[in-house]
Amino acid sequence: MLWRLFLVTILGAGLYAQTERGNITGAVSDPSGAAVPGAAVAIVHVATNTAMNVQTTRAGEYNAPNLMPGVYRVEITADGFKRFIQDRVTVTAAATVRLDVRLQVGQVSETVEVSSSVVQIQTENAKVTTAVQNKLVDELPLVVGGEMRSPFGLVTITPEARGGGSNLSLGGGQARAWDATLDGLSTTTNRSADAVEIAYIAPSLEAITEFAVDTNGFKAEYGQAGGGVMTFSSKSGTNMLHGSAYEFLRNEKFDAAGYFANATARTPGSGRAVYKQHDFGATVGGPVVLPKIYDGRNRTFFFVGYEGFRNRVGANDLILSVPAPEMYQGDFSRLVNANNQPLTIYDPASTRPNPSGSGFIRDPFPTNQIPRGKFSPAANRIIQSARDLGGELRPNAPTAVPGTIGYLRQNYVSTGGSIVTPTDKGSLKIDHALSDNHRLSFFRNQTSFRREIGPGGPRGLPLPYYSGAQVQAFDTTAYRMNYDWAISPRMLNHFSIGGNTFFKNSFSPNSGKDWKDKVCIRNVVDCNVNFPHIQFTEFTKWGDTTYNGTEQPMWAMKDDLSYIRGSHTFKFGYAFQSQRANGFGQQDISGRADFSFLGTSVPGATSNTSGSSFASFLLGEANLGRTETVRFVAQLYRYHGFYVQDDWRVNRRLTFNFGVRYEFTKPP
Repeated sequence: MLWRLFLVTILGAGLYAQTERGNITGAVSDPSGAAVPGAAVAIVHVATNTAMNVQTTRAGEYNAPNLMPGVYRVEITADGFKRFIQDRVTVTAAATVRLDVRLQVGQVSETVEVSSSVVQIQTENAKVTTAVQNKLVDELPLVVGGEMRSPFGLVTITPEARGGGSNLSLGGGQARAWDATLDGLSTTTNRSADAVEIAYIAPSLEAITEFAVDTNGFKAEYGQAGGGVMTFSSKSGTNMLHGSAYEFLRNEKFDAAGYFANATARTPGSGRAVYKQHDFGATVGGPVVLPKIYDGRNRTFFFVGYEGFRNRVGANDLILSVPAPEMYQGDFSRLVNANNQPLTIYDPASTRPNPSGSGFIRDPFPTNQIPRGKFSPAANRIIQSARDLGGELRPNAPTAVPGTIGYLRQNYVSTGGSIVTPTDKGSLKIDHALSDNHRLSFFRNQTSFRREIGPGGPRGLPLPYYSGAQVQAFDTTAYRMNYDWAISPRMLNHFSIGGNTFFKNSFSPNSGKDWKDKVCIRNVVDCNVNFPHIQFTEFTKWGDTTYNGTEQPMWAMKDDLSYIRGSHTFKFGYAFQSQRANGFGQQDISGRADFSFLGTSVPGATSNTSGSSFASFLLGEANLGRTETVRFVAQLYRYHGFYVQDDWRVNRRLTFNFGVRYEFTKPP
């Protein structure tokens, strides 16, 4: 068992709970190259002036783990040597920066200051990483095309990424087989990775400082998932008050007409459908200062971000099929098939064995007209309630001329309709230094997304006949708390706890409108919830299913302890995650009925040479009926992971990373 775990670790077969924190490590020596033990090393975060203090070991080694991404200043002092200062040491997400220093003999009061940047080449581990730094996150443009900007749009610039959205893959792995973490804890939902869904949990792009994409060579502290991991870090405030405001605007008035646009122009000659889109927001961050009460400079910081998205997108023309007006009266005298051949309507109530002994026979309705007295009461109520609320459906296509095939097939053109998808994101980050050895940070992000029918009405048939894209509601939160404790100059602990919630629901816009006094299919579970869901073999269906969604709450915790001894940096850790995937719904609680031309055709016929699904509907001759109770299916996945690893610096040219990890996910 252990050799398999060791092999998985060496091959870097997956990731989980990767922290966004980085490391600065190195060795301190005198002019002859001998180790300088006991040297004091201060790692100062330039933007907040907060420091982490560590000491070199007997081998002259030092390591400062759990550093937030940012720019640091390294200050080293030792008796008998000049003070050393290295500016502009940049730590990216989940990266290790090596800084070896050779001190000069002199007084501590004397200073040697180096201002050049440290070359960031990963020499302390073998993982393959692409870091997207703060400057790129802030300045690279992202197309605003129908939805709010997503940080996953920047992931695709990394060489390890393939595809996008729900099909994104990393490092040659399978789609959705990667992990993404925010401030050290996973953001994935339902035990798989979907960039479209995770984008709602992630904060605004303006509230992310940077991220890294790792695809190979992971240490034992990483586990679970394959292909790669994305490590996101939320933005923190600094000692300077700073902020931003932005607006990304798109409007059809700025667009040229498409090649085929004039054929379906809303206004003669315009050739452009409605397209109005706004992505806007603001951020502000800085020290927490309450005049005459509290001055949080160098100690307490905040960062607040908000992003909103508003749009209205007009629909392209849709060509649909609706019954002819006389059919509502039972008149099918002009009914023909696609070859303009008359179709006879047979009375299903007359079905009887064939006297010749082969199958069954039926009688046709005289003159192809169904008497009103044979209409189903349920069909009458559905037609009447639909008329009362949405009017009568009539063919409106240019080809819909009575007496032609076009009158009965593809006879309805929807030229209006629009969809709006308002989205709001808000986040808050608080960082506080309790003391030089104790630091806390708290982060929370909340997102609300809706997909609704716009002012232009639905795309397709009018309500309540409408059966197009369902209305959607997504509500998500992400919350994180991190606690860093410098137990001693050589021992540090990093603890994280937090989680995500993801509530998503899709439903018909007819849902929740008190239908029981208007229309009700007998014996359904609850006819008050939704307009009935009616399907036809030859016509566009009426209505749609009601609620269907999932609750996906997750909470997790992890702890990492680092200890430096001689030329060894030991790290121990434990991670736990509780992921739920609770499916709920009541899709056909108000009933679904399907109607086929077979209900009024020659018995046993399988081709459309007789009968009509709308005639079957009028007679109540359904070939499928369905209803369901309220559904709630709960699933719980619990994960545990333990690891121990050692980074052993044998000499300046050779470092070993080795460790063991044990992890398991309990059955759902």
